[in-house]
Amino acid sequence: MEAHDGIDLKEEIRKRYGAVRRAGDYHLYTAKGRRLLDLYQEAGGAILGWRAGRSKLAFKNLLDRGVTGNLPTEAEGELVRAVQEVLPQYGAVRWYATRERARAACASFLGLWTEMPLIESPLLHPEASVDIGPGGDSPFSAARQVHGIPVWRPWLDDAFYSMSDKIDSAFLENTNDTVETMVLASPLPWAGGCTLAVFARDDATLIPPSDPVSPVLLGALARAWVDLAGALFERTERDWARFDRYLAPFWERRGPYLVPKIRRAKYPDFFGRCLDVGLLVSPDYQVPSIVPVSADPGEFKRLTPGLLA
Repeated sequence: MEAHDGIDLKEEIRKRYGAVRRAGDYHLYTAKGRRLLDLYQEAGGAILGWRAGRSKLAFKNLLDRGVTGNLPTEAEGELVRAVQEVLPQYGAVRWYATRERARAACASFLGLWTEMPLIESPLLHPEASVDIGPGGDSPFSAARQVHGIPVWRPWLDDAFYSMSDKIDSAFLENTNDTVETMVLASPLPWAGGCTLAVFARDDATLIPPSDPVSPVLLGALARAWVDLAGALFERTERDWARFDRYLAPFWERRGPYLVPKIRRAKYPDFFGRCLDVGLLVSPDYQVPSIVPVSADPGEFKRLTPGLLA
């Protein structure tokens, strides 16, 4: 795992609590007997929970059948259908071995020759808020700095409507004009191996072909997207809002996603203090933390003013 903002997540956990031996729902259990509440969730891969759904069963079934090579299987079509159930407006789904390859495929589809970075949704930028942002910068001026290939995350469409009075309209109007293609945050808690991208139309002359990926992983991903489709209707603003009184001093919540209020220069210290009290937040300032929907509200009492010192 790469270090973000000077934070090496593996090392920070290991030096405090030893190795992670087990994961369940939104908790990690370590070698030194400490249970961590997971607000990072593998950058969103575990947003449904580390052991939720039937993706592991799909993985095991394909593995038991020995279908592990670069072969034509039903898993490919199942994955396409599962993604398009959630995002029906996109005519093509592809998968790539890395996020960089997925980003490059999106840029190719758009005919871009310049480097276009992956960026989070405008809703997840601290500068998008009417009352949060770097000193002296207006949301409009900040918006001009965040053009790129967007990363899609579930529940952000709902967050847009619930947060419309808190997001600067100039920011939203001047960002993310490339929604004809997106890189998708995976709902499968799997460390690397496959990144999905969607495209507004299926044009083989513009879209690089998918990379070879084991059908075992494609089948698990397909099942995870089916589980996500169901969860999209089950989880609502009310499920995340019940934690607001604990989270509000530290983050701006946008749907299930938590955007830090603390300045970036102080974020590594904040990350460490949270981990000291058993809360694993995102190690990357630009990647949101996520509300663990089934957490006990009492677990958030560890969020004290001293964490901002």
